[in-house]
Amino acid sequence: MVIVTEITALAVLLAAIWWLSGYDSRVLGENKAEDLTRRILRCVATLILAGIFFGLSPLKLGYFFVPLILIVPVSLGLLWCGCLSEFLSRRFRWLIDPEDKRPFDPRQSERQLDTVGELIRNGKKAEAIQLCESLKLSGEADLAALELTLEHLGVPQTAVKKASPLSAAGQLRREGKFTEAERILNSLLAKAPQNVDAAMMLMRLYAQDLQNPAKAHEVLRALERQVHVPPGHIEFARRSIAEWSRPLPPPKEAPASSKSVEELLAARCFGTAIEVLEQKIQEQPQNFDLWLKLAEAHGRYCGDLKRAEKILGQMKNSFAFSTEQIQAATRRLGEWRAATK
Repeated sequence: MVIVTEITALAVLLAAIWWLSGYDSRVLGENKAEDLTRRILRCVATLILAGIFFGLSPLKLGYFFVPLILIVPVSLGLLWCGCLSEFLSRRFRWLIDPEDKRPFDPRQSERQLDTVGELIRNGKKAEAIQLCESLKLSGEADLAALELTLEHLGVPQTAVKKASPLSAAGQLRREGKFTEAERILNSLLAKAPQNVDAAMMLMRLYAQDLQNPAKAHEVLRALERQVHVPPGHIEFARRSIAEWSRPLPPPKEAPASSKSVEELLAARCFGTAIEVLEQKIQEQPQNFDLWLKLAEAHGRYCGDLKRAEKILGQMKNSFAFSTEQIQAATRRLGEWRAATK
């Protein structure tokens, strides 16, 4: 009976530490063999230390009993403190912002914009405007595409547009208020770790403005752990950190903001060129050439064809461009795809 009880207790302990080992911050699921090895070694070391702890005898060890009985719990604490802190931090984040358990639907935004397009084609302008406004409030569709559509329907956006936290962080960064910008960006990533735009801005703030590429790479590693972030975005971020970490040019050289987009692309300053294009598109949302150049910067220069396809999808769903323009952009995308093969 005693043996059965001991075996049951050992099985429960083994199951508990195996479950807890899954919260190791280095267990990312990318290399299953390496993850399995790390968890097994952690569990085996725990069982050995536990066996030593329960096998210590004060009569046999004498004066050595007290230091030895203290060393074992300290070793166990060091072995498991990382997993425990990760488990507690996840539970705390869950209490503040419960995880969305709904299945990921990558085409949900596209279907909603198709519904808007169908309303426009059927002459139901008022219903299309109402649906766009409701989608803007819900955040379930692409904001840039919705604003372009509303502009096309005669609803001005610039006068009523409220600055988003991301835009506010960008403005603070341009004004040199890096601490305030960092606080906003970290808050955005705490709520949505997969927010690529916020992560990119925070990486640039660390690498370029604060000259701390190590912190930028920490943000990049956190972004790599997000399931729905395409590999192309990760590679682009890695190259951008290398670009932003370069020493600042001497004062005689013209600042990057005064250079044309073509000059920035020729100098391989892809991150800066993309930021300039995005700012210009906010000012001129119906400028076809700016949208096409942004898609080219991602698809041709950065090799991120998925991002270029997404930009083309925004152009299609905005209804601000003619069929001939969309066809021309599609042909260019095909050329960039053929060049990468």
